[in-house]
Amino acid sequence: MVVSLVTTKETQPTKLTAAQLKKKVETQEEKIKSLKEGAWCYMCDTHKARDKFYVSTDPMNKSGLTPICKDCARKIALRIGKDKVEHEPDKNSVIETMRYLNKPFLSKLWDSSIQESENLASGKVRSNGYYSYVKNVAMGQYNTLTFKDSDIFDNNTSENETPKESTTEEELIESHAGLDTYDSFLKNKNDVIRLLSYDPFEKEDVADQPFLYSQLLGILDSSEDANEDMMRTSSAISIVRGFLQQSKIDDTVAKLMSDISNIERNSATIKSLQESKGKITSVITSLAQDSCISLKHNKNAKKGENTWTGKIKKIKDLNLREGEVNGFDLETCKAMKQVMDLSNASIMKTLALDESEWSDMVAEQRQKIVDLQRDLDKYIEISRILLRENLDIKDYLKDKNIKLEMNLVDLNDLFSCFSEQESENDDSENDSESEDENDEI
Repeated sequence: MVVSLVTTKETQPTKLTAAQLKKKVETQEEKIKSLKEGAWCYMCDTHKARDKFYVSTDPMNKSGLTPICKDCARKIALRIGKDKVEHEPDKNSVIETMRYLNKPFLSKLWDSSIQESENLASGKVRSNGYYSYVKNVAMGQYNTLTFKDSDIFDNNTSENETPKESTTEEELIESHAGLDTYDSFLKNKNDVIRLLSYDPFEKEDVADQPFLYSQLLGILDSSEDANEDMMRTSSAISIVRGFLQQSKIDDTVAKLMSDISNIERNSATIKSLQESKGKITSVITSLAQDSCISLKHNKNAKKGENTWTGKIKKIKDLNLREGEVNGFDLETCKAMKQVMDLSNASIMKTLALDESEWSDMVAEQRQKIVDLQRDLDKYIEISRILLRENLDIKDYLKDKNIKLEMNLVDLNDLFSCFSEQESENDDSENDSESEDENDEI
């Protein structure tokens, strides 16, 4: 038996020349460069250039690009199926697109985008609301927001759960501020509606309304003619909205500045936001100056007019009876008298006085009583004279059939405080008389 042995010759790699190696290295470098300059769309599984993707608003996304490309996002938004027919985007399709792009869906921004796409007078007509929304959501104030920040979700639900259609004012305000702040919010809102006879912030976000109503109420209360000038009122509303925009810009800048790792990439956005804030400030200043809202430009404002002393002086100048402080009611208030009696009793219970201190105190009180009695006699005489003259004047007016359009005080009300004393004295006299009769019996 003959066994033949077959030996296999190992294939050696082909040696490349220096020129071939150089060309291969250049080819690999170009591939690496193209990979770095582009990104991979996980939906269509295709590597594309960076301009084929949207800029990501997720601060955790180091690539800075959306997970899917623009073409795939367009197919989801326009509901392009196998028939390759584009349909009009709706709210649900845009929400689904934002979920894949990991961008926020904001209902008010979607409504404004629809209006923008349908506004022929703007000169910037877009084919549908989706393209308008993608353009608007890319603005600087929405940076760092992702799909989980969408307003279609309840605070306690995630993006995979069923979104909540609406949130009541009570639920939103109480969840953020508590009952005390919510009560203040309702009071400010009712005051603004009472002063203007309409709700200027009815369509504003409920979360922003407490700030808006409180700021506007401060402007409306600064002058008595604030509600009569429609131009001034409109300017005040615009100014308050400008303050809200500034506040949101400050919050966004603070959030961007806190991200130290991406602060260089966010520097352009921060600069743009600061420029926008400067423009808003300029508009607010111009409106305040033209409408004479600020104290600096208020031509009707006087020095110290809005102080407490100024308000009291103004009431006195108007000669309003209701503006006079009625010390009589304050002095004879039963609640205050009870408090004073309790305080005096507590003081006397706490003090441990010796005989000399008692004598000094009694002597001081005696002198005080004498002084008060002397003053009382003087004021009684003054009151008697004024009362007599008052009655004479009223009799004269009655005889002449003259009626005064004034809220005059009924004299019976003034002397009602003595009726109790008289009744008590009568009761005591009756009791004493009955006791005497019993004794006689």
